[in-house]
Amino acid sequence: MGMIFLRASSFLLLPFYSQVFSPSDFGNYTLILALYTILAVVVQAGFQASLTKYYVESESLNEKKLIFSTTVNTLTIFAVILGVFLIIFSERVSILIGTTGSFASIIIAAAFLLVVETVSFYNLHLLRAREESKKYVFIVTLSAIVNLGFNILFIAVFNFGILGIFLAQIVSSSISILLSYRSIKNDYSFQIDYRLLKKLFIFSMPLLAAGILSTFVDLADRFLINHYMSAKEVGSYSFAYRIAMVMNIVVISFSAAWNPRSLDDVKKKIISATLPTVFTRLFFMLTFVFLAVALLVDDLFTFQFFGKTLFAKEFYSGIVIIPFILVSYLFRGLSSFYSIYPLTTGKSYHYLVGDLIGFLTNLLLNILLIPVYGLLGAAAATLLSYFFIALYSFIISYKALDFIYEKWRLILMITVTTVFYLISSTVHYFLIDAIVVAAYLFIGPRLFLDRKLTFNPFKEMK
Repeated sequence: MGMIFLRASSFLLLPFYSQVFSPSDFGNYTLILALYTILAVVVQAGFQASLTKYYVESESLNEKKLIFSTTVNTLTIFAVILGVFLIIFSERVSILIGTTGSFASIIIAAAFLLVVETVSFYNLHLLRAREESKKYVFIVTLSAIVNLGFNILFIAVFNFGILGIFLAQIVSSSISILLSYRSIKNDYSFQIDYRLLKKLFIFSMPLLAAGILSTFVDLADRFLINHYMSAKEVGSYSFAYRIAMVMNIVVISFSAAWNPRSLDDVKKKIISATLPTVFTRLFFMLTFVFLAVALLVDDLFTFQFFGKTLFAKEFYSGIVIIPFILVSYLFRGLSSFYSIYPLTTGKSYHYLVGDLIGFLTNLLLNILLIPVYGLLGAAAATLLSYFFIALYSFIISYKALDFIYEKWRLILMITVTTVFYLISSTVHYFLIDAIVVAAYLFIGPRLFLDRKLTFNPFKEMK
């Protein structure tokens, strides 16, 4: 839930962005954000998994402190160096990524954001590793509210445009650092243990390479769409993609909780009993989000509030990709489940192999499909890429994760989801869509999770 709060502000701002930015403006913003995301993955260097692994496995408080301090100090220094590089070459970088105009000031803001967000990210990651969920939720919720408010202030009041998005994120990440410092200060000291750093680096190198490849799977199509088409199509595609990323919020939330929890269950030797239930419930969450977003998104472009639709119709052309991206993230969620095998065995190279398969598939299919099928071709390339990543994760983990799937529940879930989707897609009526989504939410726990039927979803979640 904390991760959902953290990411929700980005989604809640979409109606606002659609009213103040044109598809071309949003396309340019997306290209800069894609560059920033790639650099953020490089700076984080895959250390989040190694921090979780060694911090949870360590029994000594001093050793835990050394692990966290070495991680955050090393990566902050790296972020500063890379940020200075971006500031010096901001004009050239803006031209290099293909933006239609000069965005050097935004590149400079992204450089500052890279530093503060790196510190914020690892402070929050430490709270996750320690499973201090209440503190985590409080900090990310407040940060999300701050980000939401400052976006509106900088864009609507001060007219900063795209720059306002990055400035608002700098403010919210700085607030996150201040709020988390009290909780993490006993785990922090200004020191770097080079022997430990080498150990962390060796484990993280495959994860870094895998993270870069995975990010390219997510973002490379933006640059190719810009090359073959224009920034306007990049904007429409990215806008729809961001709507579909509601599914990715669920996936990231699951992964953030599953990694430390699965490590702990392995230590307690209870993991075999956990796996079937976790898999079934994860699949239920993913199929529910698929139905909710795929069926209701069309209405967000047609319903009018005070004479305006929630999402501007200029972005409507991109919604054809949404079902493809939702299924892509469903496969990503299954990959997150199977990540327990390389994480607990230390065989982190499997992340690299899986993401390399996805990257090569994505790059080849994007080059082949975008010139012919446009945005739909890019979405299909993304779907097939994540399918092959999930397939590889399943193959390498199948024998090691020896558990019995609740296969009849899974088959029933897939069947009901498919039938509901086809019915609603054929009828195209809001009331039918809403009834289908509500029915799946309320009846689903009884059909698929062996839970007592209830009409209180909040109680059910608890």
